[in-house]
Amino acid sequence: MSWVLDLVLGFHNWRHGVPKIIASTKKSTSPLRLGVLGAAAINPCAIFDPVSTHPDVVISGIAARSETKAEAQITQYKLQHARAYVSYDDLLADPEIEAVYIPLPNGLHAEWTLKALRAGKHVLVEKPIASNAEQIRGIKRVSEETGKVVLEAFHWRLHPAAHLVKSLVDSGDYGAVQEVRTRMALPAGTMAKDDIRFQYGLAGGSCMDMIYVYSATSYFAAPSLRDVKIEVQSAVPRVNARDGKIDEAMTTDYTITSPSANNGQPVHCHAETDLAVPWLWGIIPPLWEGTITATVELEKATIVFPNFPGPWLSHTITVTDRATGKVTKHSAYTDGPQWVRRGQSWWTTYRYQLEAFVDRVRAVQGGKSLAETEEMERLPLVGLEESEAVMTIVDKVYEKAGLGVRM
Repeated sequence: MSWVLDLVLGFHNWRHGVPKIIASTKKSTSPLRLGVLGAAAINPCAIFDPVSTHPDVVISGIAARSETKAEAQITQYKLQHARAYVSYDDLLADPEIEAVYIPLPNGLHAEWTLKALRAGKHVLVEKPIASNAEQIRGIKRVSEETGKVVLEAFHWRLHPAAHLVKSLVDSGDYGAVQEVRTRMALPAGTMAKDDIRFQYGLAGGSCMDMIYVYSATSYFAAPSLRDVKIEVQSAVPRVNARDGKIDEAMTTDYTITSPSANNGQPVHCHAETDLAVPWLWGIIPPLWEGTITATVELEKATIVFPNFPGPWLSHTITVTDRATGKVTKHSAYTDGPQWVRRGQSWWTTYRYQLEAFVDRVRAVQGGKSLAETEEMERLPLVGLEESEAVMTIVDKVYEKAGLGVRM
């Protein structure tokens, strides 16, 4: 999977002339020093690439189980400011490191986020931020105690396209939200059978790896996730042949009720995740099943947002009027209702994510409290309250499916 993403990113950057932009990017005299816990395959796309064009942050170190792996990434991606660390603890103990990015397996996210916070580091952590909602509540407490920023890497939520759809939904022009449907699927064979996503001990499962679907339904179903009521009506899994606790696929119906919207009426949500869609007749890979879509049904219109986790590659948002059938098309690669006047058309979702993370860290370093930064205009965020609400849906889905909450 990661090599495909690297190829796509490489083509995207070539098409937009990003190598020249990287070469001309001048770093500030005192950039944010970021350490990476793990020489993960996602690092090039998720953190190295966005850092390369951000003037106020550098990769200062990589820690891995093998120092050789850390050194290999430093060399391959020409991270001239970085050094290799022989352990995660060694990197966290370095006072020069101000923040960390955590791309470890799901089951290790909460543990190392807490360790990083207690070591005085700000944290950007891959999704899912933890294995269950209770762990997120613990992270929230420590974040507040230490005054350090924690951002779950729901990178799609920081892109202008997501904000545009949200503004259309919340505008009231199309009436109240009635239903939100999301789907993510990959053909079988995309990942190895022993991939970490299929290991219960590492908090694997399709709901965990494809948690984007629950992020999207909650984002579009309610203006805010404060005090929402979540009820799961059905959760039907297809369990993994090697581990009966792992949901290889899940089809879920649930409702989200907000006290501040729809006159308190529930919004129906339908989510489908599949990490391994079976091959047709066992011989034809179902490439057509590799779809990723979010659909919002409102009283007066239907909004379709294809490729919602990766709109930086390409997207066309359609709004279909229920009464007339008229279709209006939208797209957004810069600016928008939250960033206002910010961004470049070649910025990936990860680049927008880094922008939001660094801005918030700098605000805290400048004397603002975490609560104050949450009120800052033109600074889109995925707060821990939202992270907790999304994981609460996942917890309830696993309970309803009889698979048990991830531990």
